[in-house]
Amino acid sequence: MGLENREYLRDDYQQPSGWRPSTGSLPITTQLILVMVAVFVLQYLTVRPGQQTSLVESWLQLQVGPIIQKGQIWRLLTYAFCHSRESLLHLLINALTLHFAGQLLSGVLPRLEFLWFYLSAAFFAGIASLVFCLLGDDVPVIGASGAVMAALTLAALYFPRQQVLLMGFIPIEMRWLLTLYIAYDLLPMLTGDWRTSNTAHLAHLSGVAFGALYFQRHMNFSRWWDSIRGRLRRRKSGKLRIYAPSATPESRLDQQVDAILQKITEQGEASLTPRERNILTQASRQLRKQRSGEP
Repeated sequence: MGLENREYLRDDYQQPSGWRPSTGSLPITTQLILVMVAVFVLQYLTVRPGQQTSLVESWLQLQVGPIIQKGQIWRLLTYAFCHSRESLLHLLINALTLHFAGQLLSGVLPRLEFLWFYLSAAFFAGIASLVFCLLGDDVPVIGASGAVMAALTLAALYFPRQQVLLMGFIPIEMRWLLTLYIAYDLLPMLTGDWRTSNTAHLAHLSGVAFGALYFQRHMNFSRWWDSIRGRLRRRKSGKLRIYAPSATPESRLDQQVDAILQKITEQGEASLTPRERNILTQASRQLRKQRSGEP
């Protein structure tokens, strides 16, 4: 599938209503990285005296108990903005990978669409991690790796032959880099070593699956959201018309219009009375209001 097959790259593609180009604003990946850094700092600043736990981390991390028993579903997303306080490398690798993948995807996805994609990938990986914790050990999960892997997967599918430098000096194509990442996460799952690992391998693989699904299914979250908003607006405008009905009920007006049109067919337009012409004018005005969404 070529890039021209994606709706984002067609000449007639229209950006969603909530999207506005802004050359002066920071790239969306940079904004996401800044949020992750800010949360990382807050994790350190909110460490409880005499304890190793962080207040911010305890409220944002993904954990079975609070989600299932207390309904704290925000954790399925907020966990992706926390990182291990014991390893700055955890945050650094995710930030660099997200920045790199975001640069490649900036010419493919609009800003708002990339944000929808990233947050949806984090939520998808969160759901997968929750199910895995329910079936196995109930351990807290943090880190943006699932969403970052989704972005890297999507970039590799769009630009499979794009060369990058692994570890800064080894040239490798994106498709083979993605293969190495998948092998790194898949091998512990097959051997059972994931039980003793501090890495959320399933979240990584879930991100890969989400990125591939997004690419193969031609998803467009911005378009879906605009479609939902349009339906809600039409439904709202329809309700308003109920409370301000026209002098002639719609069903009765339709019957009168049908009779007048039949008369025109049989006798010609010259046979219409002034009252019948007024009914046609009223019906035409009402149809225009319905199409424009006016009350």
